[in-house]
Amino acid sequence: MIKKWIALFSGFFCIYFLCFSVLPFLDDVLGFKEAHQKLAEEDIESGAWYYIFVKKVEPSSENVRHTLAYSNRRENEAKRD
Repeated sequence: MIKKWIALFSGFFCIYFLCFSVLPFLDDVLGFKEAHQKLAEEDIESGAWYYIFVKKVEPSSENVRHTLAYSNRRENEAKRD
């Protein structure tokens, strides 16, 4: 029973260490902090930009699918002749 409690508290400690030590360090090292600051300064809602982008790209997915399905049709007909 003691081993399970130790495992539980060590798991909590690992999560705490990851969230408050490792992730902020990686944020500084990889340069995400500047991007986050720019988003905050410009008052950009990044989630809204994502959905706007998806809405603009969604109709073109049907065109791409049709192009992939029917683009080789003329080449195949030319090879048969």
